[in-house]
Amino acid sequence: MKTVEMPKMGDTMEEGKILRWLKHEGDSIERGESIAEVETDKVNIEIQAFASGVLRKILVNEGESAPINASIAYIGAVDEPLPSEGGAKGDKNGKKGAAPKGPETLASEAPVVSVPASAAVAEPAGRIFISPLARRFAEEYKLDYRQVRGTGPNGRIIKMDVEAALQQAAPAAASAPAAAFEPMPVGSDTGEVVEIPLTTMRRTIAKRLSQSMQTAPHFYVTSVIDTGKLAELRAQINAYAINDPTPIKVSFNDLIVKAVAQALLRMPQVNVSFAEDKLIQKKSVHIGVAVALEQGLIVPVLHNADKRGILDIARETRRLAEAARTNKLKPEDLSGGTFTISNLGMFDVESFTAIINQPESAILAVGSITPTPAVVDGQVVVRDRMKVTLSSDHRALDGAVAARFLQEVKRLLEEPFGLLL
Repeated sequence: MKTVEMPKMGDTMEEGKILRWLKHEGDSIERGESIAEVETDKVNIEIQAFASGVLRKILVNEGESAPINASIAYIGAVDEPLPSEGGAKGDKNGKKGAAPKGPETLASEAPVVSVPASAAVAEPAGRIFISPLARRFAEEYKLDYRQVRGTGPNGRIIKMDVEAALQQAAPAAASAPAAAFEPMPVGSDTGEVVEIPLTTMRRTIAKRLSQSMQTAPHFYVTSVIDTGKLAELRAQINAYAINDPTPIKVSFNDLIVKAVAQALLRMPQVNVSFAEDKLIQKKSVHIGVAVALEQGLIVPVLHNADKRGILDIARETRRLAEAARTNKLKPEDLSGGTFTISNLGMFDVESFTAIINQPESAILAVGSITPTPAVVDGQVVVRDRMKVTLSSDHRALDGAVAARFLQEVKRLLEEPFGLLL
């Protein structure tokens, strides 16, 4: 019997929510076939079967969440016996998964919930079988799960049982608002305003960025880059690439990615993460490229950017952006970033500062290319220029290091022939 586990799809992922099962119990499955659609903190993605057989048992229903590495289904032969116990479990090392993302009420403010008789049985003797996810959910809302009737295998208490008990107990919880157990629908009109519940992605963006600003002391260094030679190089590359067997149009951002990758290779002290009592210097250069989606911001990762040619970077960046917009990103597409680039130049933004995508130590914010009066050889001329701002974690980087790194990026973009070497 093969166990299907909730995969880790991104460095910050703690749990996933089953949006829908693409296969049902009893269906035949081929290895590599998509079996379920999962909502993570970053993106919706289809997970694939790593074994062929029959989907014997679904352990996490549609609409339910499970921590990473938790068991969500079994695949096996038609007559193969099922394990005696199912349900979400800890990871392979015995660690507990992330706490479930329950209703937006602090557990410390919630009352101890008394379960009505219709949702409970007398306290059983001996061991109580409850999934780790259900246990944490019950503890978060101070529910006495020992009195909850389990509907899982062998009477095991699952998250759905805890939710049902909370729903029935809600009227008795006078100090807990009813909305704590049933989120308002999207676009709920209260008369004066329209209240829109946060998606999993938006909640995570709020949480992660707040943590980054609170824990990492940000400082900012800005530079102005002349893009005249960069534009000429881009035009030459695109004139060449149009005759390539797989034509691709190189963007300014592709060239910026290449420049940043080379700068990180030359200044590895910027390619680090802060880890309390040490700095972790990364040997590989993996560039995250921020992509704006309707539901939020996502950062797919361009792996080994320093080893890629410009056309390869352009192709991979297009693939990642398209996969992000169509929910086709793979887990590895979201993992391992060591530095991030956020470009708002296409929105006519002159300059901005970005929040560091932890555990990275820096992020480059790129503004638009704008015709700007400049003094060249004592004469005032109009040149195309671009403002870039490096946000750095002062725990890991000092101002002089950040400034030298930005100087190196500027040098590579203003004399871009080196990008081809």
